[in-house]
Amino acid sequence: MPVLRRVGNILILGMLALAALTAWSPGSVAGPDTTPDATHVFFSAGCADCWPYTETVLLPALKARGLAANAPVHDFTRPAERARLLELADSIGLPRSIADSLYAFVPIPRGMLVVLGHVPATLIDAALSAPDRPPRLVLWQPEMHGPPREYRLWAWQGAVTTFPIETPFRDALAQAMAATGPLPAGIANLAGLLPAVVVTGLIDSVNPCAFAVILLLIALLFTLRKSRGQVLTLGLVFVGMIFVVYLAIGLGILKAVRLSDDPHLVARAGAWLLIALGAVNLAEHAFPGSPLKLHMPAFAGARARELIQRATLPATIAAGFLVGLCTFPCSGGIYVSIITLLNAKTTLAWGVGYLLLYNVMFVLPLIVILVAAGNRVTAKAWAGWERVHALDIRLWFGSAMVALGAAMLLWLID
Repeated sequence: MPVLRRVGNILILGMLALAALTAWSPGSVAGPDTTPDATHVFFSAGCADCWPYTETVLLPALKARGLAANAPVHDFTRPAERARLLELADSIGLPRSIADSLYAFVPIPRGMLVVLGHVPATLIDAALSAPDRPPRLVLWQPEMHGPPREYRLWAWQGAVTTFPIETPFRDALAQAMAATGPLPAGIANLAGLLPAVVVTGLIDSVNPCAFAVILLLIALLFTLRKSRGQVLTLGLVFVGMIFVVYLAIGLGILKAVRLSDDPHLVARAGAWLLIALGAVNLAEHAFPGSPLKLHMPAFAGARARELIQRATLPATIAAGFLVGLCTFPCSGGIYVSIITLLNAKTTLAWGVGYLLLYNVMFVLPLIVILVAAGNRVTAKAWAGWERVHALDIRLWFGSAMVALGAAMLLWLID
């Protein structure tokens, strides 16, 4: 038992290290201050409001001060332009945690003004005319829909400061230049994407395939007279392998969809795929005899059961890998859809971060089930309940998939 626990702990620590290495991006280290000598504007094609704002507000405000004549405008959803954006941001030491769907890098005497998001023209003009403006300044207004309620400033020191939109720029600038404290982490797109990632990860975790197999694992281990500690250790290894496999699949999909020149279209296709797969689950509930099913392949299910019955660490690792890989067709609709949304709404670094969070949410209910079913009576009862209510689970899961797909099309994809 101590050996199994130690091996299980080592495996879990290894997975955390893998996740940390995956999320780390060399580009987050600031490069030398090689301030460009021309204004550059970068926007996301997945942002429907970005180009109209650029054309009618941003560029006219800059041109009025002679700062945007023939300024190049880049779509940073294209791989080459994204690389150009990150290189420019790194050259002035702009942290990756300060990000939005629209950037304007405006050279000013002895420094740089960075305009992020949909900043009103009056604030841009005030920033450009301020006599006590610092050499480098971020002017940020993250809201896209409706009248702006606040704006943010960062002067390359302390924390990003937030002010009501009616705050005079001179007063806000004085506070920003005196700001202290660490830089905030995880600001980009939190309002829209964080709830979507957390909710979809939790919903995806209760998919009929993985849900049934984890209960089978617990019941079989108790049948084989394993102690509760051994059940929990092998169960955590099993869930950990599912996490690793799903994360690897997600990273591959994220890198693949980022090759598209139209992430907005890809995100819509992902939402429609989610609706279609949800409809398949609903059809299976209504017509159980239908040949169209979303299940783990029969050969994979049989092999997973065979491995689980061995109740050894190597066999459990192999079973977790097989289940994680072969349940993807069963539950991957939600996963693919949220990845296409991340592609349209974030940079690669933020996409990887959100992907890690999604997978934590994905395995969290499995861990709860594992701990809660940690005795023989409960394990067998839960396994029996799952067999009786398998079709009801598909009804709930299919309905959730259709609703999420519709929500993505209506609210999350601009």
